[in-house]
Amino acid sequence: MIKKRKIPLGSPVIIDTIKSKYNLKNEANREIALMPEGIVADYSSELSGEFLIVKLRSNIEIKVSDNELSECTRNYYFSDEIFSSGLVKRIKDFFKIEFVLTGSREIKSLLNPFTFLKWIKFTIKDVF
Repeated sequence: MIKKRKIPLGSPVIIDTIKSKYNLKNEANREIALMPEGIVADYSSELSGEFLIVKLRSNIEIKVSDNELSECTRNYYFSDEIFSSGLVKRIKDFFKIEFVLTGSREIKSLLNPFTFLKWIKFTIKDVF
């Protein structure tokens, strides 16, 4: 069973003003074409398909299909990359990390008594 992804409610979307019915050539929809940015307010299922109800920045609500969204919006929400949950992603990232197991030279120098005596001599010299 193939599950179609939905754009989450409240997500920002941009309407394509070239290919969709909301273009500058259409006088009735010119106000929509001038500001095609909005957020997803609701979903609408009809016989012809599933539509998004988008509330534009100009407080106009319109009904659009997935094909009427801009190319960048479709690429962002419907890309082929699978977004895994937080825990699974963290586990995968942990295994991708390459650990370099080399000793820290700073810790070795602190434990060296000769270096400690040099440090004491340097500190006392500055005080007196």
